[in-house]
Amino acid sequence: MRATRVRATGVAALAVFLAVITGCSSQILRIYPMQKQQTVAVGKSVVLTCQAETQDPALVTQPQWKDPKGFVINEAAPGTRPEIYTEAMPAKQSQLLYISSITQAMAGNYTCVATYTNMPLSASVVLDTFVAITWVNANENQFATKGKDFKIMCEVTAEPAPSVDWFKEGTTIVTSDRYVIHANGLLIKNVEESDDGTYTCRAVVIQTGELAERNIKLEVYTAPEMEEREPRVEIKEGESAAITCKARGKPPPTYSWIKANTRENLATTSRYSVNDNTGLLTIDRVEAGDYGKYICSAVNQAGQNETEIEVEVLVPPKIFELFNTTAAEKTDGRLECKATGRPAPRISFRKRSNNDPFLNGPNEEGRIIIESSSRQTGDQMQSSAVISIARLNRTDDGLYECIAENEGGEARKNGHLTVQFKPTFEHMSNVPVWSWNSQPVNISCIAESIPNATIKWKFHEYDLIESPHVKIYGSGPISYVTVVPVDRNLYGVYKCIATNTLGEAEHIMQLREAFPPGPVLQVKQDTITATSVSFNIVGPAEDMGPPTLAFTTQYKENGNFDWNLSMNRTWSVNSPYIVENLTPMFTYDFRFAAVNQVGAGSWGAPITVVMPRRSPPEQPKWREAISSESLIHGKFADRYELQWKIPAHNGEPIDMYEVNYCPVLKVSGEWRVASETQCMVEELRSYEAISYEVRGLHPDTRYRMQVRAHNVLGYSLPAQLYVQTALGNPNGSTSIFQWAPSKMDILTTLLLLYFII
Repeated sequence: MRATRVRATGVAALAVFLAVITGCSSQILRIYPMQKQQTVAVGKSVVLTCQAETQDPALVTQPQWKDPKGFVINEAAPGTRPEIYTEAMPAKQSQLLYISSITQAMAGNYTCVATYTNMPLSASVVLDTFVAITWVNANENQFATKGKDFKIMCEVTAEPAPSVDWFKEGTTIVTSDRYVIHANGLLIKNVEESDDGTYTCRAVVIQTGELAERNIKLEVYTAPEMEEREPRVEIKEGESAAITCKARGKPPPTYSWIKANTRENLATTSRYSVNDNTGLLTIDRVEAGDYGKYICSAVNQAGQNETEIEVEVLVPPKIFELFNTTAAEKTDGRLECKATGRPAPRISFRKRSNNDPFLNGPNEEGRIIIESSSRQTGDQMQSSAVISIARLNRTDDGLYECIAENEGGEARKNGHLTVQFKPTFEHMSNVPVWSWNSQPVNISCIAESIPNATIKWKFHEYDLIESPHVKIYGSGPISYVTVVPVDRNLYGVYKCIATNTLGEAEHIMQLREAFPPGPVLQVKQDTITATSVSFNIVGPAEDMGPPTLAFTTQYKENGNFDWNLSMNRTWSVNSPYIVENLTPMFTYDFRFAAVNQVGAGSWGAPITVVMPRRSPPEQPKWREAISSESLIHGKFADRYELQWKIPAHNGEPIDMYEVNYCPVLKVSGEWRVASETQCMVEELRSYEAISYEVRGLHPDTRYRMQVRAHNVLGYSLPAQLYVQTALGNPNGSTSIFQWAPSKMDILTTLLLLYFII
């Protein structure tokens, strides 16, 4: 047996020797990849190639793969793909081994075998497996709640087992008071909003050198926190209203509204709508009953919060009661006004003839008192107020306005307080009624009273009886008598007697016969020019007749004895009594008479007036009363308009006006012309000129301005005034402006200084 083994060993050695000699050492099988030991992650796909490397491939059989247990791995049947199979490549004398998803059970020594001219060939490779890093429970988005503990889950599996580290946005996290690193995650105690961010869970397998990181975004949810707002809102009846509710929270909360007293979800009612994303509560056509407490609730994943809002419905006042009332003078009267609304209306009274309302409480030292009260009636408040007036007088009569006000609006209504009083004739005149030449007249009587009075007439203390010449019209409160005084016995005292339930009053009227006025008592000559004369007239006494309405005069040249050829002039009473267009140096006779509604009285004795000779015109008069020494402040910086009245021409027509103006300065209380060379003269060749605008003036400068009238006999005395122009630029604006002085201005200033010194 031993000899047999020796022979066999010798044969094998000989074969090896022969192979070396003949070059058979190059006949081998090679496995690709060429590593003798390969490590593959569980679940990965593997492909191994076994290829014969020989000088004559035809002498090599097709290689085969054997699993770690020595079983041949077969090729896949057509249309199938098992977990492990082979695939031949005859052209290359290769055999491919496919493992679609390696498992730990598949680890081991895989061998490829073939023969070369009956010589066995083999090659093997060891496949080791490992479990790669796997994230089992590590969602990339996780959510924590503020104020609570939270574990960021990060479970990692690997074979060999990995070590795990934690980072927050690049900063290493270690176990501390707030952080605890567990095998399956990072525990954060009492989560804060600042914990929001990105965390990195890092796994390392030292044996394999595998490194993996998982970024986990942590969002910190916060429970809704209601924003501060006014706890009370006011909305108006009949309008649409919107009530807002806001809460801060993460994620944004959703909202709901309920009415506190009914616990009704307002999103399900017809007139209400709720936006659950914005918290807006909308009420359509607000009703009075919508007042009360409302609860807004905000909810998110972190919690729930709510706030209570008091809603006040503003219902504009409505006055439903205010009755007119009547009371007698010197008694007490009252008006009551009632109104509804929400909140309770404030009621006040105002007499329509006054702007200001009465005060609540006593007025006029307690004679007028306003009292008010309010109470709840259903969904609204009812207010009432009473105005009480003691010792009524006639001035209390009239319309009283009730004003009801609240935050929703106001209402107004008028009530009439009628104060009854006995008849009075306080507004009747005592002026006599005049008649002449049997002219018919009306004697009127108007009695003021409440209730209306009835009227009867008396004449000479007897009841007035109608006749063809006396007629009575109306029995009250207005009545009048028509009298045709064909007989002087119808002149005299007529008495109107008015009566109502509260008393009686009478009014006396005189029917008197009228005559023309008596002669004028006195006429004096007042002002005389060459062509005009004015008079002062004292009229006749009016005791026996109607008042004087006018004065009339006749005038003629002295020496002409026929008054029928005279001229005349009539003036109303109290007007200027002036006769114009007379001839200079003539002598005139004037006589005067008074005129009333009957006619003109008798002429008084004539007076004679001698007209002066012709002369220059009278001094012009300014259209407005202006003192010749006072200083007028003009509106413009560069101009001023002079306005005057046309003076008497004194016998010769005015042919022009002269306007002159000079800069002046007041020195020691007197006006002085600074320089005659600066005086300007303008001529207006028109009789009818009554105004002139002086232009080219300097700002903030004082001027003396004069106007003289001229006729062929010379100049009148000047009308004079002093003007100071306004500050500003030469265009007339009133902004401050400093004008550059000219050489003439400098000279003027020097001369003024000379006068001052």
